[in-house]
Amino acid sequence: MIEGKGLGGKKINRVNVSLTNKFNNKLLRLSTACGMRPTTLAGLLIEKSLDDQQLVTDLQLEFGIHNAYKVVPVRNYDTGEIVYTLNERC
Repeated sequence: MIEGKGLGGKKINRVNVSLTNKFNNKLLRLSTACGMRPTTLAGLLIEKSLDDQQLVTDLQLEFGIHNAYKVVPVRNYDTGEIVYTLNERC
């Protein structure tokens, strides 16, 4: 399949997330406050997190084990989209 061809923005990748009761309750309350389903909100939170340059950097500083796989989030000035480039320093 050619990525992005003929899909019309349809989401086709599924990710299962296991939450503690505490965080599930937070997700349910926020989703109710925002007027959306919990799964929709969870997907939105993941997308926003992956596009947050500071959060990506902080997560790698805290949990990154292999420098060879470290990514550098960079904003594409043509599209405004965040793209990941590999860290050239090993």
